[in-house]
Amino acid sequence: MTIYTVLAPPMRAGAARPATDDFVFVKEGFCWPALFVPILWLIWHRLWLVLVGYLAVSFALLSVAETLAQPVAATLLILFGFLVGLEANNLRRWTLERRGYHFLGVADGELLSDAEYRFFAGRAANQPTNNAYGSADIVASGATKPVRPIPPAGREIVGLFPATEVRT
Repeated sequence: MTIYTVLAPPMRAGAARPATDDFVFVKEGFCWPALFVPILWLIWHRLWLVLVGYLAVSFALLSVAETLAQPVAATLLILFGFLVGLEANNLRRWTLERRGYHFLGVADGELLSDAEYRFFAGRAANQPTNNAYGSADIVASGATKPVRPIPPAGREIVGLFPATEVRT
């Protein structure tokens, strides 16, 4: 099961709500394309500041690698590639937040389409919201109600099989 972070774009002038077509689902976890083709991946997602930083660090590592032994330099460059793969989606999320996108919640699914369906189904079930973006703590995992009811105030329940009345 893959987990996605859902971000909404900034509000357009005159719009009551953001267009759901513009919501961005950013996958959590390792990004394989960023490992194998990092420059193309950064350009594709328009991460310009991250691209400049990546190129600066890459050139610095290459200049340092010339002074190191061949195996050490290769290991250093491979580790940097894995670091980029690990942090690529976090850097994408950071860039979107810098552009004014707002965090809406998380969604999970085997595929992106499953996560989108669950997220929007959860939003439809929780329709009364207090702002244009909706509730900031929606977790679209398929369930719209709490799994376990909350006990009434004043009655403490302890144990694996709680009962609200006292048995004698």
